[in-house]
Amino acid sequence: MTSKAAKRHGDVRKDLTEATFARRLVFATLLFFAGTAAFNGFYTKIGFQDADRNRGYEAIINRTAARPYIYRQLVPATANLIDRLAPSSLRERLTRLRSDNGEGLYETLFSPPITRDSDNSFRYLVFYLMSFAGAPLAAFAFYLVCRTEGYSSEISLIAGSLVVLVIPYIQIRGGGNYEDFLEAAFIALAFVLARRAQWVWIVPLAFCGTLNKESFIIVLLALWPLLRDRTGALRALLQVFTLEFIAVGLYVFERMRFERNPGGTVQYHLGDQIAFFSCPSLWLLKFGKVYGIFLPELGTLGPALLVFWIVREAWGGFSLPIRRYAALTAAMTFPLFFLFCNPAETRDLSLLYVVLLLSIAATLVRFSSSQAAVVLDPPGPTERTELDLSEAARLESGVPR
Repeated sequence: MTSKAAKRHGDVRKDLTEATFARRLVFATLLFFAGTAAFNGFYTKIGFQDADRNRGYEAIINRTAARPYIYRQLVPATANLIDRLAPSSLRERLTRLRSDNGEGLYETLFSPPITRDSDNSFRYLVFYLMSFAGAPLAAFAFYLVCRTEGYSSEISLIAGSLVVLVIPYIQIRGGGNYEDFLEAAFIALAFVLARRAQWVWIVPLAFCGTLNKESFIIVLLALWPLLRDRTGALRALLQVFTLEFIAVGLYVFERMRFERNPGGTVQYHLGDQIAFFSCPSLWLLKFGKVYGIFLPELGTLGPALLVFWIVREAWGGFSLPIRRYAALTAAMTFPLFFLFCNPAETRDLSLLYVVLLLSIAATLVRFSSSQAAVVLDPPGPTERTELDLSEAARLESGVPR
């Protein structure tokens, strides 16, 4: 290779590297802002349920919340730990920060009065930042799920951004909780690790996911078809058993630690569910507020049928492990939903996030491929002749293209 050819080759490689970096930076920026917008849609509507004595911020951070909400200790326990370890100089520096209008950092970011309390302001900030971090993390994790299943980066970007933005809409009834975005991120990351990494990497995720929300125990069970596809049925069963041993052990420990808190393990709502579905006016059309506007709730007929149609359209394109994962997750989620969850509170179907994500990605591919086929379909002989005649007439008349 001559020096000039080598130089040209080096320039091409440099251009490709720069283009790849720019592309990844743009994608990362879009995913980050999608997660930011989603968290803002949640926080500006409901905050951290501050007025709720059973599951509000003050009850959670002070460990007086009712069961089962008190079991979700990942964020509050970390916030309390950082609060104990943080030097006083850092606290003072944060307190001195001012926005353009002269207000302090905490007054600018937060509205609850408790954030003006010197004993709680820093803890609230850490609590907020951890809860917020779950939203961009969920967006990136959704993107990785799609890439893991072979979808293009563009389809993965659209599907991942869309699903994380839809989460506040899914939370439209009940408002959502601080652990919801981290739960979504952990569910997606567990799926990716089960599909591509060594199963032992799921162990720390099992600990964090269960400490964040006890329903992660079910997420780990649903990983069996994915692990089976890579290691065989028996080995996958042993792997899931090990993960469940860790998760259930942690859950039992948390139950013992907070056994004196009010509330109980679950709340039974089967009667409420029956009453809800026996009254069509409640589920045919009902509006809720999200992102500052009123939309039909996801638990009503129209949006529910749309989701069903998307999943149905995508089902035929799923691989066998994905179908088994989706079927097993649904088989565990829906009975629990009707027994223990409030009617139409669709945020309690969060274990199906990955199924919804892959359904959207598959539907996007299907219809974009159909559109491309229509656009790229060459014209027939008659159409080509008409195009040629039109072009000739244009040239003769001197009309510009």
